[in-house]
Amino acid sequence: MAALQIKEVPSELHERARTRAEELDLTLGDYVLSLIRRDLERSQAREWRAQLLERPVVAIPEGLVVELIREGRGEDN
Repeated sequence: MAALQIKEVPSELHERARTRAEELDLTLGDYVLSLIRRDLERSQAREWRAQLLERPVVAIPEGLVVELIREGRGEDN
């Protein structure tokens, strides 16, 4: 496993992060690692959304949508 060192962290930021880690019952390292993971997951979601928006729009007749919803609910037409 690799190590990561962050230099020149402002004292106030370090103290706030340390306090938050304590509140969450985490070490400061585990807290910062969780922030990095969360940020990377968000960027994956943004990339997925961008790819989705690039796909062509498919027009589905409104009546078909209603029919499929009713079918999925087990309703009679």
